[in-house]
Amino acid sequence: MGNKVLSNERVTVLAGLSSAVTWANPLLSELVALTNVSAAVNWNSFDLNIQASEQRDDRTLTDAAGAQSRGFTNFGGNLEFVHPRPDDLASIYRDAYDIFSTPRIELVVAVRYGKKNSQAPAAGDKWTIYRLLTDNVALGDGDVSKYYRVNLVARNDILPNYIVPAASPATITIAVVDNSVGVGDLVFASAAYQGWDVTKAVKWVSSDETKLIEVHPGIFLAKATGTPTLKAQYPGGTDSTTSTVTIA
Repeated sequence: MGNKVLSNERVTVLAGLSSAVTWANPLLSELVALTNVSAAVNWNSFDLNIQASEQRDDRTLTDAAGAQSRGFTNFGGNLEFVHPRPDDLASIYRDAYDIFSTPRIELVVAVRYGKKNSQAPAAGDKWTIYRLLTDNVALGDGDVSKYYRVNLVARNDILPNYIVPAASPATITIAVVDNSVGVGDLVFASAAYQGWDVTKAVKWVSSDETKLIEVHPGIFLAKATGTPTLKAQYPGGTDSTTSTVTIA
């Protein structure tokens, strides 16, 4: 049996006012400036996540079912914190309380899994970053301390698995399995960014979609003869070099 990993020491929670980050492309300097509230969070009651959106359409397989695509994913939930003592004016418990205890405040909350929570944000880290509104605050008593639970409501912004850009933008690299294909063949490509596989996350750009068109992330259909090119784009990164596909 392998060694067990202490999960609570490898979950990092940062927080601050939502205005503290640039939405769609937060910078490393902005994440570093957020408050690391991990030490105040009760991991046993951690309930901040992404959920599938509700689906109320008729999902039966009939002519009149009228199923539609799902909308935006839901996200939000609750965070539970250790309550600071009345005379505690300068601990992480107080810092977290000052951020989360006031209802109707719009916050940015960033969550990282895998690295120890004492490690500062770094370029190449992968975070899920939420814009949330504080709602109800409930007080209670735990086994050894008092706690308070904050309900966090979605504010329509979420960056799941956001890869923090380097100070000097890193270049996306792509690889095409076969650069010479026939009409009707599929072309398979992959993309990497700062050590992560981002094939399904990048924006793929075909120079001529009448000849080569994306049908699934990283998969393209050769529609007509020619020599179209492919490249990939990712927020915060430098566009990849182009790769030419010869369609005969």
